[in-house]
Amino acid sequence: MDITRYKPALTSFMHLKSPDEEEPLFETLSTNPDEILKEAVGITFHSAGSPAYEAAVAKRTNRSLVRSKKKAELTADLLRADTVSFLTDVTVSFHHLDYPPAEGAIGEDLFRAVYADREYGWVVEQANAHLGDWSNFTKGSAKS
Repeated sequence: MDITRYKPALTSFMHLKSPDEEEPLFETLSTNPDEILKEAVGITFHSAGSPAYEAAVAKRTNRSLVRSKKKAELTADLLRADTVSFLTDVTVSFHHLDYPPAEGAIGEDLFRAVYADREYGWVVEQANAHLGDWSNFTKGSAKS
């Protein structure tokens, strides 16, 4: 068997689901009754096989090594900040996802603001689950 057929794509789109009903989220772009246009709300991530993802892992590992050298106490807040930094580093883009508290923020600043807001921990949970499943990135996946 040729294992290269399972080579992961460099990125994958994660369709966000509502935290209460777990229904996929959509942005309505047109309310014309003849043609209602909706687009998926989601996030595109670098895959675990990509150079960008590997760089993010290296940054995370280096932060951990620095903490261990300093014998810094590992706290929940520190782990959370590390997760926010990691997710920010592996995020390519947001799609139809606005965050008014960070009005005007774009790119990494916007990603960090959303991931850092504890009220939207469900976004972080979905992101971690998506990133932890290689099938989301394989070429045979509808998500890649």
